[in-house]
Amino acid sequence: MKTKNMAVRFIFLLIFSLGVTEAWAHCDRKNGPVAIAAQEALQSGEFVKIAIWVGKKQEEELKTKYNEALAVYKTGGDARKLATEYFMETAVRLHREAEGLPFTGLKPASPNPPDIAKAEEALETGDIGPLQILLKEELEKETSRWFQKALEAKKNNKSLEAGRQWADSYVKYIVFTHKLYQQIQAGPPHGMGE
Repeated sequence: MKTKNMAVRFIFLLIFSLGVTEAWAHCDRKNGPVAIAAQEALQSGEFVKIAIWVGKKQEEELKTKYNEALAVYKTGGDARKLATEYFMETAVRLHREAEGLPFTGLKPASPNPPDIAKAEEALETGDIGPLQILLKEELEKETSRWFQKALEAKKNNKSLEAGRQWADSYVKYIVFTHKLYQQIQAGPPHGMGE
């Protein structure tokens, strides 16, 4: 069980370290958790639904923009759509600022990558098993791929060119595994409150 947990942590951190752009971009989408929370805050009139997604430094600006957007939202019609779009974009921008990441605009809605979909599903169902299976399979596949390339190159190391291929495969295999290990030790690269 300990090995399984380490493998899961390893994969999560791989996602954080090697796939930061895609993983974090899901917060930038119109169907991402921040934009959805912004819509829910406008619909319900409950500011706290969106305030949880920003830090204390961003809260005052978010509250000001929320009140402005809410006043327009309440008028209905096309104004409601405009207020929603404006507030979603503002909320995502301030969320990214709280994370210490750049804001590059509100992105169109799109499906989650499989890892994020499984991670969110696990939170909904309370069952992390399917996510752990996905991550374990990816970990095994990728470490095996780099290992096999290095092992094959080592076996065929009989000339200068083959030696260079061996050295290249060796470096890629070692760097890949070492970076993953370092990310396990370091934890997630960013958050909102730490």
